This record gives sequence, C-alpha cells and structure tokens, in this order.
Amino acid sequence: MSKTIRYVECAHCGETVGTYYVTCPYCGYRLSARKPTSMDPLYGMTDSEFYKRFGSM
Repeated sequence: MSKTIRYVECAHCGETVGTYYVTCPYCGYRLSARKPTSMDPLYGMTDSEFYKRFGSM
C-alpha cells in the first residue's frame, strides 16, 4: 500500500503545508483539525497536545 503525503494551503499565509502539521510552520497559524494519518510526527504537535499524549516524561 502506497502512503502519500497530502498537502493543504494555509488560510492565513497561503503556503502549501503537509496535512500532518497542526500549525503552519511558516506563519504559526493554527490549521483546521487534522484527521489521523499513518504519519504522526511529534514536530507537528503543539505543547498542550504533546503533554496530553505523553505526560511530563
């Protein structure tokens, strides 16, 4: 099964970003709620999402 990365356009700055981002890496605008994907990178999480998922470690 092929896993493709999907992209969306940021509503604030217009840049194309991957759907796995929570906030736009260019302007910081919070993107719409993301759907769970097979890729779940930590760098796309906000601090509150990270702590909710992993605790204080």
